[in-house]
Amino acid sequence: MRFYSIGIFLLFFSLFAFAGVEKSVSSFGISLPSTKSARNSMTMEPMAVEGMIDSSYKLGPGDFLDIMLEEESFSLQVLSDGSIAIEECGVVQVAGKTLAEVKEEIVKVASKKYNPEYVYVQLSQMKKFVVSVMGAVKTVGQMVVAPQTRLSMALQKADNILGTGRKDDVWIIRKGDTIHINCVEIFDKGNFEQDIFLEQGDRIYVPFMNSLDMIALLFPGGGRLGVPYDSSSTIAQYFEKAGGDRMHNMGYQSVTIRYPDNTTKIISAKELNQWKVPPQTEIEFSVKTLFVYVGGAVMAMGKIPYESSWHAIDYIAASGILTQTGTWSQVSVVRGDQEKIKVNVSTDQILPGDYIEIPKSRYETFKDVTMFLASLLSVISTAVVIYVNFK
Repeated sequence: MRFYSIGIFLLFFSLFAFAGVEKSVSSFGISLPSTKSARNSMTMEPMAVEGMIDSSYKLGPGDFLDIMLEEESFSLQVLSDGSIAIEECGVVQVAGKTLAEVKEEIVKVASKKYNPEYVYVQLSQMKKFVVSVMGAVKTVGQMVVAPQTRLSMALQKADNILGTGRKDDVWIIRKGDTIHINCVEIFDKGNFEQDIFLEQGDRIYVPFMNSLDMIALLFPGGGRLGVPYDSSSTIAQYFEKAGGDRMHNMGYQSVTIRYPDNTTKIISAKELNQWKVPPQTEIEFSVKTLFVYVGGAVMAMGKIPYESSWHAIDYIAASGILTQTGTWSQVSVVRGDQEKIKVNVSTDQILPGDYIEIPKSRYETFKDVTMFLASLLSVISTAVVIYVNFK
């Protein structure tokens, strides 16, 4: 009798389990588990393969949604008109809405037939779309970009902005409107609030600088960058605006300034904060240490580091002029392949590589000549005496 009762128990238990009956079998004191999950559809996360989705991401044609309606699940692609159609429920317009907004709309429509507690929605695949990049970039044209692509990513894909491009005023032309973005704030200052997401059909335009209103910076290896002219900026500030402080530190020693009138000025790198230049100026940075050479009637002949504010008198003083034998009035400079140049020791410009010569005074020259002649006569007289004695 006992085995007969156990057999009836197992038979009834199996029938209830396979039939999916969701009620308690009070006669046996056993509660069967529910096959549904009462999870809130608003808290579902995207699939792991999709990664993090920004809350401001707007859905559009090409996006795929995974939808579960109680025990039914399926994927729907957003159509070209920006809608999806749920069978026996209706059409939901999703284009231009965030994922949270679309979830609410789908739950509202599906609740006509399904229990809203068991309606789940998640974004399974995001759309790719086309944008175009024009202007001062290395690669001009259309490109297919992934979802949640920001402006900086597209510019990087276009091989970045040319040295003559306006990084401070990049345009995004979107549906007849123009958005102006200061990429200097993004690249140099980390202000990523301006690094906006791109949308389908965006046109990115990087304006060229006006060559009449530009400062050109040249770096070793052929690098050339342009910076908009600013009457209040020093060379050091132009260097910072061009992103030079983010480049590899090459140990710049000197800077050559080429003015629009073809005149040239060379300064040391430590003077960058002291110089302002007019538009259309070229500024070339160099890693070479510059020297001026001093010789003649000085205590220490040799080379002295170049200082742009120094004149010949400063280099001579640094070398220690011998006032007893040297003369200020006859100082000359040898510059490159030129002949000796007479200079005013206190006003004329000295350039890197110049050789400053301080000649001896006339008295010292006369004394040297006299001593030479005396020595020559002594040699001649000695030779005559030897010759006479030999005869």
